[in-house]
Amino acid sequence: MAKFEGVLLQILSALKTDVEDYCDLETVDGNTIVANDGSLASIVRFHGTKSVLSRDRFNRMIGLLEQSMSVFLSSRGHQLQFVFRRDLDARETLDANAQQQHLSAERVQLDMHDLIDENTSKYAQYVYDEECYMVFWSRPALLDPTEVRMANSEVAEFRKSHDFPTIKTAQNILRPISYLYDRHVGYVSKVCDDLLSPEFGCSIERIDVTEMLRAVKRSVQPDLTARNWSAAIPGTRIPMRWKNNSDMRDASEILYPSLPRQIMVANAEIGARKNSLLPDPATVRIGNRVYAPLIVEIPPRDPQTFNVLFNALNRAETREAGQVRALPYSVSFMIESDGMGVLGWKLIFSNLLGMTSEINRNINLAAKALSEEKRDGACIVKLRIAAMTWASIGEEGVKELTLRKSKLWRLLEGWGSATVIERTGNPMVAFQSNAVGLTWKHIGNAAPAPLYDALSMMPLTRPASPFPSGSCAFRSLDGKILWYQRFSSEQTTWITLYAGKPGSGKSVLMNNSNVEACILPGLTRLPYIGIIDIGVSSSGFIDLVRDNLPEQLKYLAIYKRLQNSDTDAINPMDTPLGKRDCLPRDRAFLVNFLTTLATPPERRGKAYVGMSAFVGRMVDLAYKRKSDTYEKAQPERYKRNFDAFVDAAVAKLGFHVMPATTYWELVDAMFSAGMIHEAEVTQRYAMPTLNDLVAVASDKEIVDEYGPVKTDTGAAIPDVFRIGIREAINDYPIFKTHTKFDIGSSRVMALDLQDVALIGSDAAYKQTALMYMIARQAFMKKVAFSQEDLPFIDPIYRPYYSRLIADIVDDYKVLCMDELHKTGGHELLCLTLMTDGREARKWNLEIVLASQLMSDFGELTKIATSYFILDSGTEETRRWMRENIGLTDTEESALINYVHGANAHGATFLARFVTKNAVYSQLFTSTIGPMRLWALSTTAEDRKLRSLLYSKLPGNVARSLLAHRFPSGSCKAVVEKLKMETSGTTEFIDDEVFSSIIDRIGKDILSDYYNTAALAG
Repeated sequence: MAKFEGVLLQILSALKTDVEDYCDLETVDGNTIVANDGSLASIVRFHGTKSVLSRDRFNRMIGLLEQSMSVFLSSRGHQLQFVFRRDLDARETLDANAQQQHLSAERVQLDMHDLIDENTSKYAQYVYDEECYMVFWSRPALLDPTEVRMANSEVAEFRKSHDFPTIKTAQNILRPISYLYDRHVGYVSKVCDDLLSPEFGCSIERIDVTEMLRAVKRSVQPDLTARNWSAAIPGTRIPMRWKNNSDMRDASEILYPSLPRQIMVANAEIGARKNSLLPDPATVRIGNRVYAPLIVEIPPRDPQTFNVLFNALNRAETREAGQVRALPYSVSFMIESDGMGVLGWKLIFSNLLGMTSEINRNINLAAKALSEEKRDGACIVKLRIAAMTWASIGEEGVKELTLRKSKLWRLLEGWGSATVIERTGNPMVAFQSNAVGLTWKHIGNAAPAPLYDALSMMPLTRPASPFPSGSCAFRSLDGKILWYQRFSSEQTTWITLYAGKPGSGKSVLMNNSNVEACILPGLTRLPYIGIIDIGVSSSGFIDLVRDNLPEQLKYLAIYKRLQNSDTDAINPMDTPLGKRDCLPRDRAFLVNFLTTLATPPERRGKAYVGMSAFVGRMVDLAYKRKSDTYEKAQPERYKRNFDAFVDAAVAKLGFHVMPATTYWELVDAMFSAGMIHEAEVTQRYAMPTLNDLVAVASDKEIVDEYGPVKTDTGAAIPDVFRIGIREAINDYPIFKTHTKFDIGSSRVMALDLQDVALIGSDAAYKQTALMYMIARQAFMKKVAFSQEDLPFIDPIYRPYYSRLIADIVDDYKVLCMDELHKTGGHELLCLTLMTDGREARKWNLEIVLASQLMSDFGELTKIATSYFILDSGTEETRRWMRENIGLTDTEESALINYVHGANAHGATFLARFVTKNAVYSQLFTSTIGPMRLWALSTTAEDRKLRSLLYSKLPGNVARSLLAHRFPSGSCKAVVEKLKMETSGTTEFIDDEVFSSIIDRIGKDILSDYYNTAALAG
């Protein structure tokens, strides 16, 4: 009876009386799927190509792939399925990233949830859910008859020796054929390894078997498959099931349930003309969707790349929930070995009937042509193609499906003159062929094709992120999500260059990147971000962070406009807490900085020969003189009433001050008492200053030793140094005395150099470079610590620094410098940044530099790892990039054709990444929503209106109102228009009139808000 039931079940399955019968998967073996005939399958996610593709590069890639695969497809047994799917709604992917950002925002207490949600909604308008899978099949036909007999014998012996029970509705865990496994793994590994090599430049993901089965199920029921769904398979826990049959030999319920039962969970309904909701007999409903599968009866006579088909389908419009979107579809290709077998019988009959049939003679001629190609070394394969589109169930959905089906049909036939038909008998078979890895069978009509031509038609041309995953969302111009991974392990270090003329969107992109850095997935506290800028472009970002932190944490974000006065004094010779001299890395900076001070402006940063070595000696002597650890030193003594904060700290400490008490004694005592901040402030007065350097350089011993040493102008080095430092003391009050400005405990800071950075003359470039250098030091002295520094720390302070380094070592850190061209390419500033770039990784630091031209970065382009190019430039600027950063012809063409600055849909730019394996490039488009634009805007009009609303309403409410009233992200155009109208009724347009216009707009917005709230209440 049991045998009869088993035979009956097999018959019913062959007749496909149940939806589960359309899934031919049986179980798993290691990291492969096993089909019910013993075939093995591995599924690989194909993300696309990592760089902009030219036709030549595409042809080279196809040629290499043909060489890789022809070894396996020259004989029977191997198959490769490509399934490309593009759906309308990509929110699930965007939401998953947004959820991580929401969690980070909560942990760092940054109330930017409205901006995170807006970013998701904004990108959802432009992007699509796009996936491409490669399914590698290895069939039992690979085995010779002896291996098949041996495998069957081994299974029979196992069943007999272990009294193995029957398993009618469970996975047959004995189905895998051991002799097939190694061949299959070799097939998959060889092709995947080749695709991952830099020569191919592809991005693929070898997923585990759990993810494979999830991909299969999602292709069948995308709306019903959770992102974390996993099948019950060998290696996982067996689910509890109640035995529901009387056959005691059947152990199905205590083993893993069948894969078809786990995957095909929704009923399928085939259309019928009498069914008003499903009138098309060539459609099938599964779950909440109705599918219209199509079959390519005759493949394209003139093979074209998949990109041609993709672009045509991308232009085909459809409507979904009232919005105009591109057509949803999937295309399935099956490439099988033994392509000449398709013509075997046809060739025999065409020879017999050739005299009476012109068609048969044509078949004969075609077969001979393919035979000649095969004889010349070409691999001939079988190619099958199917496609389908879908719509939601319901009356409107069915109507829309009719339109979608006709568009897909028409565009497929226009793709190289293919012939397309529909399956009216059983569309479920056609649907089965369009699913990912559901079966090794494919309903498409088999056609012989050279492997090169077949591969040229595969979906291999889509852009992919150069990174396996990402935290910042961008998009391609045609709607694919592209991820950018900050602090990626794929790169040796993180040096990012932004180049773009004014108005290209450079500052907005940088500010938005800094916003994203504050909510990177996994953060537990704000990263360290130091921005050095000329102007107020970074103030919007700082305001956004500060305004959205709780009151007790607002100190974490500061914006400071530096002045060249002693009120903002920053002593370049400051050292870390407890250090009597500077760390080696700080010494290198200090030597560069002081050398710049001592170098006349007209030399444009080119130091005198021998000056750097002399400066280094002066630095060492100055620290020794002010230290308390040398016998002949002259450490600074404590001065009462010199600094009220220090006086209060001394009183709190209860230290008995003597006339000879030094600041270093107080620093050590405060540190021992746990008064860390007080010790840091007190230490400022123990430090040498520029005047001390002049004094050291004036010592008779130094003059005698270095007096004979001349510069290239003939002057003595000590004289040149003293003159240069004295002039600096006079010209730069900000450097001449003990530190008064410090970023304190802030983690996000912006230093605006508008009032201290000049342009035009040589002196101006020198001053600007110096200000960039000192601003950089103000940030770096807070974050640039590593384990390598510990041997240089006094043992008393070493435990403190060990804890500090452990505390900040994993924190992300970002140093941004904008408007770098205004430094005039200062040689010593570039040298400082080059040194930072080489050591940045050990500090977990990303260096971000921005300027108008890529050539402004000079030697820094040689160590940069990311380039964001935001305008197409001129022939001259592109030639410089060709010669210095290796800009390819394809990249140059992309710049000229697509990179033209920001518009209403975003800013498209060329993103270029240097990874450990290769250099990759892609066209990225950044699309920022109006609320975030409002939050980051720095125009005077926007800042004033934003401040007015922020003072009256919560930040998220204010941003929402501003975005609703001004969806462009700015009120500047409206204010300008109102100014023009006002100019006819008033004599002058002054600040008072400007303010009144802003106030009027603000009052109108507030009035509308309060009136709406009152009506709702």
